[in-house]
Amino acid sequence: MGSSRTTRHSLLSTGVSGAAADYTLFLAVVAVLGASLVLVRGIAYGPGLDHDSLFYFSTARSLLAGEGFFDYKEEPLISWPPLYPLTLAAAAGLTRFGPPAAVAGPINAAIFGLTVFAAGLWLRRRLESRLLAVWAACALALSIPLGDVAAWALSEPMFILFTILALIRTDTFLTGGKTRSLLAAAAYGALAWQARYIGAAVPFFVGLLLLCRGGGLPRRAMQAAAVWLAAGLPMALWLLRNFLYVGKLADVTGARLPGDDYPLPLFLRQAGGILRGWADFDLPWVAAAALGAAAAAVAGWRAASPCGAVSPARLARPTGGLLLLFGGFALTYFILFIAAMASGGASDGVYPRFLAPLYIPLLMTAAVALDRLCRAGRRSPNRRIASRLAAAAVAAALCLWTAGQAAVHARRIVRAIDGEQAGSPLPNYAEPRWVDSEILRYIRENPMHGGVYTNVQDHLLFFHNRGAAEYRELYTAADYRLVAGILQSEPAAAGQERLEARLAEAPEGAWVVWYEVALTDSLVGYGRAWLGVSPRLETAAELADGGIYRVRKDAPPRANPYRAALHAARQSASRQVTGRESGGFDIFRRGGDLIYIKESCSAEEARMHVVLHVYPADRADLPVARKRHGFHNLDFFFPEYGVVEAGACAAIRPLPDYAIERIETGQYESGEDMVWQSVLPSLPPGA
Repeated sequence: MGSSRTTRHSLLSTGVSGAAADYTLFLAVVAVLGASLVLVRGIAYGPGLDHDSLFYFSTARSLLAGEGFFDYKEEPLISWPPLYPLTLAAAAGLTRFGPPAAVAGPINAAIFGLTVFAAGLWLRRRLESRLLAVWAACALALSIPLGDVAAWALSEPMFILFTILALIRTDTFLTGGKTRSLLAAAAYGALAWQARYIGAAVPFFVGLLLLCRGGGLPRRAMQAAAVWLAAGLPMALWLLRNFLYVGKLADVTGARLPGDDYPLPLFLRQAGGILRGWADFDLPWVAAAALGAAAAAVAGWRAASPCGAVSPARLARPTGGLLLLFGGFALTYFILFIAAMASGGASDGVYPRFLAPLYIPLLMTAAVALDRLCRAGRRSPNRRIASRLAAAAVAAALCLWTAGQAAVHARRIVRAIDGEQAGSPLPNYAEPRWVDSEILRYIRENPMHGGVYTNVQDHLLFFHNRGAAEYRELYTAADYRLVAGILQSEPAAAGQERLEARLAEAPEGAWVVWYEVALTDSLVGYGRAWLGVSPRLETAAELADGGIYRVRKDAPPRANPYRAALHAARQSASRQVTGRESGGFDIFRRGGDLIYIKESCSAEEARMHVVLHVYPADRADLPVARKRHGFHNLDFFFPEYGVVEAGACAAIRPLPDYAIERIETGQYESGEDMVWQSVLPSLPPGA
């Protein structure tokens, strides 16, 4: 009788079976809440968009047009599996809600809600502790890694859903032995593989687990082979299609960067940093309280159940199978992913979204292990009061950790509404600087024909929906690194010659659209000053975020535009800072330009990053994305805005047209302290 009361009133008790319906309703509410948070993150500017999203959208548009799996370059989709763009096309075609870009946000939100519901329901059925199941559901819905990845128009949320369903159905088969559960696991594994190429880890692990479990070897081999065959047949057909298009077996999943440039230790360090970041609350008091509660939980459990009370054999049954299922998959996925990265078969870096599929398996592993430990401690006859205190400490630690995650999650939602998509180092084209771009507005009002060259295609293709026949790249990322990152003799002249050669290839009447912040915040405006004075170009519009120019074929060769400007600057500009205060550089102001000149400039000095932070008198003048920083970042390198020749270096940097409170400038070597720095006085608008 006493034992029954203890179980009923314990914080970590299972509860009566009649509570199952209540928990299911609660779980549905939590799943809807998680999906709603994903939608709210995109309420202002839509889901996050990166380069991969462009291929998904363009392929979905091609499917809706009945043209098959072709991207915006009018090339067959090779580098990505077909499931996500096919889903976008089906949703856009069936719902009539809008183009594929319009349905991506609701689809990912729905997928995220289904993932939370499926994982939470399985945990409730497999955990003895009702509290742990409730906590796990909330931790999933409010998690930072899952929320971040679901807020982008990418295939990871779909891959995570099918991966979790495959593992759950595998567990159902291992406990019940029903063939339909095995077939369902194979089907979900196939769908996960069709969402991402690394999805091969799902059927591989499931088959390996079946092969290694107890029972007769022929039966186990047959089950594993059935999973591999059912999951691999759709992918084999897709890869065969790719091979027929590209004709090279090595390229059937798309050309990738060579692995030699990205060694294994670098990937491991990047992955370790991402995994450590999952425990970041960004709330020190919460972190301290959670650690204290966790320590109290461990101490209380040890007091309630001495070390000898729980043997490894007891701990392994029946929990060991669940720990192997989810923990084993997390380890398998990680090893296969890092191996693909190191072999040059994946990406050029480990980004948070690549490791997001590990989050739920690791959380399930932790919940199952904690449930077993708490169950063992509660059933110990020693010190039941201490056992209850340990349970309360566990509950406090979990709730504090989830609250810390929720606080960070809420901050990211606020930033996303303001136009800042957190959670990825990649460019996000769903931001104010792209969506509200003056260049895009100009193009909508003044349609262009005859071909358009641009320093980045993505923002035009996302928001203007034109194909490769119209938009061409004027500068690639490789061109940029060559000119700005490697200073050789006459680096600025080399960059201008490359630009002129590209313009010479353009047809008569073509356009050049140059977006000033197309590459990065710290290296803005690369080459725009050259465009504005090129004899091959006629200026159509100078806008706040870039310029639009018309190509002229009958133009004479072009001289370096900076020499005359710098000569005039020496004659007419007002000196702001002398060389004694600025590392040997004389800094002048002429009109709306800031001019840097050093007559004797070493190669190291010419190679250094130039810091230029402009603080406006009124913060409202800043772009939306820079308001929280409080300054306009106009950092640059000398080859971008000037000349480096004959032992001298000079640059002309245009300043914003608003009242300036102060300007902070200087230079530093990559990863090192400032070599010199100086503060310039305030300037009226346009001075």
